Amino acid sequence: MSFIYCFDPTANDSLSKVRGVGRYLQILKECFKDKWIFTDDLRITTDSIFVNPFYNFLQKPLSLRRVAKKQIAVIHDLIPLKYPEHFPVGVKGKFNIFLNKLALKKYDLIVTDSEASKKDINQILGIEESRVKVIYPTLPKVFSRNSILDNRYSGKKQISSIQYPISSFCLYVGDATWNKNLVNLAKAIKKINVTCVFAGKVFQRNSILENRYSEKSKNPNIQYPISNININNPWQKELNQFFKETGDDKRFIFLGYVPDLELIQLYQKAKCNILVSRDEGFGFSYLEAASQSCPSILSDTDIFQEISDKQGALFANPDNIHDIANAIGEVYFNQDLRNKLGKEAEKRSKFFSQKKFISEINKILNFLTFGFI
Repeated sequence: MSFIYCFDPTANDSLSKVRGVGRYLQILKECFKDKWIFTDDLRITTDSIFVNPFYNFLQKPLSLRRVAKKQIAVIHDLIPLKYPEHFPVGVKGKFNIFLNKLALKKYDLIVTDSEASKKDINQILGIEESRVKVIYPTLPKVFSRNSILDNRYSGKKQISSIQYPISSFCLYVGDATWNKNLVNLAKAIKKINVTCVFAGKVFQRNSILENRYSEKSKNPNIQYPISNININNPWQKELNQFFKETGDDKRFIFLGYVPDLELIQLYQKAKCNILVSRDEGFGFSYLEAASQSCPSILSDTDIFQEISDKQGALFANPDNIHDIANAIGEVYFNQDLRNKLGKEAEKRSKFFSQKKFISEINKILNFLTFGFI
């Protein structure tokens, strides 16, 4: 088999490690660390296979020419292209999209995370189905039961020692762009009157941010630093509205970035995981929660019906605050239902095994190298 090079933006961009691309690269490195070459240097052996694990239409293309004999582009979703009114990109962004569409012609195969994303790639980019392969992501090894036990008893940081000031809460893990539907989620949380913990770098609060939308703030025009995000950016309109909605409400707890071992404990302790996005390419938090027997509240959309196979979750209309609140309350206050859905979720999580992920990736590599699977 040819040398396999995988582009690694985390080598010179530390922020990439806590974004979606960081998680996906973490998985690739665990699965192929001894077989692939991970680098941000495109000066590679031409008689090889090149994998771009995060094909980003809004950034300048890695290259407009072919850098390897065979090339694979991983497109996780097309959310910004699918909803341009909520993700304005400007003149530079539109030019980058144009260039990336040209560059994509140099790739022999496109990998994506779900059938829903494959459908978008076909419809929005006009790429024939034969060039697009769905390979469901998996989870890092740390989320496996055996790994958790190893970390607990190996003398490393003990997961059982991590403490939080609350015992009853639901959980949201992720970003805060328009498609995440956080304003409706906040209104539903207030309506059902429960506590919700928010984990993710975008929720990194500080004392200034705590007072940004508080009625007690003496200077409501003060600007706050939050994960180096410009709240005047139109992409952050939903986040801005979300913080206005939550204010200094004690039912909303913001933890910011949480390391995996602590995140695992959050999933284990949470009454439920919530992901009521308007749209997604996959939905990692469902899978992470499912691996820890944590049930989820999901949007009643094609993507979540696909990845969950209707197991381990209750579904709600993402545009209906009352429906979201009812679904949260049904799980939050019913231990028997939580136990039932939790068992179903853990069973479903086994479908997304690393063994299957490795096998599917190797199949396409064999196809590109030898012409058969």
